[in-house]
Amino acid sequence: MQNLEQIRARNALVATDSRNSKPVKKEGVDRLPAMIVNNGLLAAAAFAEGKSKQSPELKIAMDAIVQHLLDPEIARLQGARNTKGTKGMIEELSGKTSTSAALRLATNEALAYLAYLKRFAVKSEKKGREED
Repeated sequence: MQNLEQIRARNALVATDSRNSKPVKKEGVDRLPAMIVNNGLLAAAAFAEGKSKQSPELKIAMDAIVQHLLDPEIARLQGARNTKGTKGMIEELSGKTSTSAALRLATNEALAYLAYLKRFAVKSEKKGREED
């Protein structure tokens, strides 16, 4: 059995792999930790969902968090498996059957996972060329 650090690293590597159809980019991950700490996981998720057209990289990063929380070895989300997305996470963690402890655990795990996503995510090709 792997420990939490190994699971986080594995999931972050998968999420940032350039062979994915939508790999997580650094631009999407950079703002999320501060948003989650200042506003909470649900508000940050709602913002990412609402801005998915203007800021798709933010939504992709939030979807990676959801996928990590759905990992059976992490088990911070259960019912969101049916929807597999940010909306499903919001619905589950704000539902009548959810507890504040479940939201707190999901938030803490999301922040710990983001530390790995930030390390493994790469700048997009377009952004990298503009800065050179």
